[in-house]
Amino acid sequence: MPDQTIPSEPEARRTLQEELADVRTDIIRLAALTTEAITAGTQAFLDADITAAEAVIDGDDAIDDLYHHIDDRLLLVLATQSPVAADLRAVITTMRVSHELERTADLGVNVAKATRRIYPHTLDPKVRGIIDQMGQQAVNQTRVAIDAFADRDPSWADVLTDMDDAMDDLTKSLFRHILAGSSGDEAAVLRAVQVALVGRHYERMADHAVTIAERVQFMVTGTHPVKPTVD
Repeated sequence: MPDQTIPSEPEARRTLQEELADVRTDIIRLAALTTEAITAGTQAFLDADITAAEAVIDGDDAIDDLYHHIDDRLLLVLATQSPVAADLRAVITTMRVSHELERTADLGVNVAKATRRIYPHTLDPKVRGIIDQMGQQAVNQTRVAIDAFADRDPSWADVLTDMDDAMDDLTKSLFRHILAGSSGDEAAVLRAVQVALVGRHYERMADHAVTIAERVQFMVTGTHPVKPTVD
């Protein structure tokens, strides 16, 4: 009769930690693909490069596949490992982080798609400069958020909140410039709307990064960050 010895508690715990470590590696890879999509989507938009934009759009399939793979693995962990306490928080947080990254990548694709809508027109130098900064800011915030996750460091939540202020300032600058340069030409107005939407995409990317850092704080401490009160 085959040996059906049940694994001891330490062995089960080690297996769970190994599963989470493997998924954490996948999350870091997903983050790398996401930041690449933001960078490439930004450059395509700045250069009005339709071919580069299509490459970003097509590349989203690989991101979606990895996202679903991570989700499936975590669901299996929940079903077979029955994590509790800190381990359960780690699993739930990892699922949330994966979702936030997938949504961020979708926003990068939306930036790339906007290239089609303004083609063949080029951006004015001021708008180009702001969009370039917003793309870099979104990438930086996403990387900081993933560093927080990889290092299990809740202190990055405050850093991301401060960085988010910089993105908000860039968004305001973009909108002010668009409004100041608006004209009665319908085509120009439609292009301005597309640029404004791109600005909103970057703002949402930054929000996702803040959410990741906040989830890390919950994962490590078991408490949610306290939102500042508004007078």
